Amino acid sequence: MTDFTREPGLYYLSWNEWAAMGEQRSAVGFLANWLETSPRPDKSILVSPKSSEVEEQTLPGLLACCPDAETEYLSQTVSKVAAGHSVIALYPEEKIAESIVDRVDPTTADLCITLWPGFDQLEMWLEAHGAIQLPSGMPADTSFIERLDPVVRVAIARPHDVMSEHGGIRNGRGKDEIVQTLRLLHKNGYTYRRHDLQLFAYRLGYRQRDVEQLGTYVDSIRENRRLQTGPDRLRPDILDLWKSEAEDL
Repeated sequence: MTDFTREPGLYYLSWNEWAAMGEQRSAVGFLANWLETSPRPDKSILVSPKSSEVEEQTLPGLLACCPDAETEYLSQTVSKVAAGHSVIALYPEEKIAESIVDRVDPTTADLCITLWPGFDQLEMWLEAHGAIQLPSGMPADTSFIERLDPVVRVAIARPHDVMSEHGGIRNGRGKDEIVQTLRLLHKNGYTYRRHDLQLFAYRLGYRQRDVEQLGTYVDSIRENRRLQTGPDRLRPDILDLWKSEAEDL
C-alpha cells in the first residue's frame, strides 16, 4: 500500500479508449492506484449483477491490488457514496447512471466511474463538476461558467429553487418559471451555448430529466416554437434584479 493519498472527488476513466489501445491491464492499474491512494478507510468496488466479460477482466486485478475493498452491486452506488466510501463504479448501466446524476452529492463524493461510450448525460454531469480524468489527472474543463453571462447564471439559478418545491420543469410552475426565464433572456439579447447552459444547470443541481428538458426549451425558443405556459411567474423588474445580483459574481 502506497503512503501517498489523494484528495477525494469525482474521477472517471473512459474504458473504450484503453480497450482500443489494447491497454486494459494499464487501465486496471490506474483504477487500483486510485483505490489504494484513497484518503478514506472504507472502499467499495461496485459491479452489475450479471457479470460482463470486461468486468471479468477488470475485477480480479482490482481485488488483487486492493483485497480489503468490499464488492457490491452497482445498485448500492448512491448509498455507499453517501456513507463516505471511496467507490469504483464499473460500467454503470443507464438506470444506475441516472441515479448517480440525480442523487450523488458531488461536493462530498469520492467516486470513480468507468464509462461506456454514449452515456452523454453522465459524462456531462462529470464535466459540469470538474471531474478528474484518469490517468492524466487533469480536471474537466469548466470554462463554460465564464462563457455564460453572469445575468444568465443568476437567472437560471432561480428556477432550480422552484423545482425543489414543484417537482421539475416539465409541467406546472417549474415549467412556467424556466420557459418565461428563457424567453426573457432571449428577448433581451442574452446568448449562450445550449451545452454550456446545460452544464451549468448540472452544476446548480438540476436533475437529469430537467437538464434534458432545459435543452428542449432552449431549442424551441430559439426556433420561435410555441410553448404554452401558465400565469406570468416573473416580477416586472426581474431583469433589473438579475443584473444587480450578477454584479456580485
